[in-house]
Amino acid sequence: MTIQIDDQGWGTPVGGVGIIVLRKETGEMHYDIISIEDFRVDTFKKKIYLVSARNIVEQGFVKLRIQKDEGIEICSGCIHDKTAEWLKNEGYKFTVTKINGLAQQKGEELFIEYLRGLGVPNPPGIINETVDEYKAQFFYLMDWVREDPNGRKHLCKTGWKYLIKFFKRKNN
Repeated sequence: MTIQIDDQGWGTPVGGVGIIVLRKETGEMHYDIISIEDFRVDTFKKKIYLVSARNIVEQGFVKLRIQKDEGIEICSGCIHDKTAEWLKNEGYKFTVTKINGLAQQKGEELFIEYLRGLGVPNPPGIINETVDEYKAQFFYLMDWVREDPNGRKHLCKTGWKYLIKFFKRKNN
């Protein structure tokens, strides 16, 4: 069996970040969101989101009863640094790689549902993981924030330098 670990929303200005753990052959999965609170100025600087990502993966391993002899593929994103360290310390064998297929597809669908739940109307999805798709999603979400910056600030990754500057300009 092959386990895939991926993330969604790392590059979006709105919302937390989704983490999916999926057993490729059966479609069994665990999905959760790293809280937007992890992306506020103080917590973002401390990289609390790395521990949160690892915790979600650990929960997924328990839920799916993942064995040490299963193959594990983990996305190369830096958000998985603590997860990779945990996997290594626990004796799992894993490969850092680009995640595609059902894990990527299902994770993106769940993340879009999450954005809708935050009030974002018709957020564009990521299907082929192209630069153009990521740019379109980012700018769509920023346009949505610009419509009501004070009312939507609490939904944003305000620890990002870009958003620190954005909200500073809006307050001046």
